[in-house]
Amino acid sequence: MLTIIVELLAGTIRSTSADDLAITGELDTGEWPPSPARLFAAFVAADGTGERCRLTSGEELKLLERADPPVIVADPLSDVCRTPLENRFVVVNKRQESTTQEYPARQVAEVRLGSRLSPRTPRLWFAWPDLDLDASTVDALRVRAARISYLGCADSPVRVSVSDEAPPDDAPTTWLPTEEGGPGCISLPVAFPGLLEALDAAFERFTSGEVVRRAWLPSLRRWYTPGTEAAMPPRPEVIWLRFDRPLPGRSALAATEALRSATLELYDRWAATSPGDLPPVLLGHGYSGAGFQHVHWLALPDVGHRFANGRLYGAAVWLPPGTPADIVVGVRRALGHLSELVTAGGRSTPVRLYDGAARPVAATPGRWVGPSRLWATVFPVVHERWGRVDLAQVATWCRHAGLPEPVDFASADVPFVEGGAVLRPDEVHRQGRERRPYSHLVVEFSEPITGPVMLGRGRQFGMGLALPVGRISETKSDRRHE
Repeated sequence: MLTIIVELLAGTIRSTSADDLAITGELDTGEWPPSPARLFAAFVAADGTGERCRLTSGEELKLLERADPPVIVADPLSDVCRTPLENRFVVVNKRQESTTQEYPARQVAEVRLGSRLSPRTPRLWFAWPDLDLDASTVDALRVRAARISYLGCADSPVRVSVSDEAPPDDAPTTWLPTEEGGPGCISLPVAFPGLLEALDAAFERFTSGEVVRRAWLPSLRRWYTPGTEAAMPPRPEVIWLRFDRPLPGRSALAATEALRSATLELYDRWAATSPGDLPPVLLGHGYSGAGFQHVHWLALPDVGHRFANGRLYGAAVWLPPGTPADIVVGVRRALGHLSELVTAGGRSTPVRLYDGAARPVAATPGRWVGPSRLWATVFPVVHERWGRVDLAQVATWCRHAGLPEPVDFASADVPFVEGGAVLRPDEVHRQGRERRPYSHLVVEFSEPITGPVMLGRGRQFGMGLALPVGRISETKSDRRHE
């Protein structure tokens, strides 16, 4: 048996999600427990690889790289406290003409460090029960462990040690690797053959001056299920895009249809295991009209302020909870190759993955994530049933969208927010599909919920997209239950 023990010397760790959500401004609850891939990367950095090794041969890393994912013994999620995600400013180490207080000739830059996690037990164990290593390999791992000073961000000091004993009987929850996810499971990156090569390539690019982010590297994930943790629903995955040139707001449906076509083509080229082997979650096969089990394509307009113009400044691909990690990685890889979006009407715009920029606000995840108790639609909701809209019907729409039951709502033919779209039927319904009534809504929940929020029959193509707002009485039109 091989066991690696990590002690959090400050009792906390700052470890953002594997998708680098913190830099986008999207709600990032952090990574707990810390992933096996994160621990492996720390061992790699401790003495390098190949010619960079000073105290070890590096062969011990290859054994860890090929080993099965470890069992993780760490506190359950309910015993981990999180700080809120706050933007901070740091001094830039570069001489400038302007100055910052107390720092002559220096400017500041905004950074998003992510949430700090504080578990009840400041110690965790990574155990490989079936991994038997010779004494020289264990000694090499101990040398590397002694050189690891932090895990996650540099402000998370740790002490790492190597043992051949099992975790103690009174240790916290045992997180077990599983082949398939389920209630309460989480997806964590793990080591895999080829990770060393990928880390070396990333290091070479970084030292040559390129920007390298963890989310851009190849990744393999495994589901982990807690032995004693209460079941928690899985979360959706959202991949955000920004347009270099805005599109008209009335072309929202054309933009989302074009985004779907481009994504499927690029996924087939760059991520599918064989030509034409596209996963059902992307194609929508098996969809029966109720539920949220396949992808949503969203267009992001400039709305909700006095100067809003309603134009589209970005887009998003929403993948439902429980989407396999390899499909999420494949979609992100496909969208990384998307350089231009061309709609059926001939309009086009350069497209790129969201890079964390604060402008335009319409293309930032924080604009659409909330959390908030009140949400107002920016594109109309296509009714799922004929007849007058009442609270019971809206509650059904919310349930189909994976949302809690609302406590109140308002309905109108025109948008409740500045810049919201007033669309013709052919701009709301896809060609050849049944045309149903549609209207704008403001929906109120008893507790704040996290977005993106989409309602109604056309939500898979961005209709019914909602914006977090204030009270119903503060919206532009107070048309309750019309």
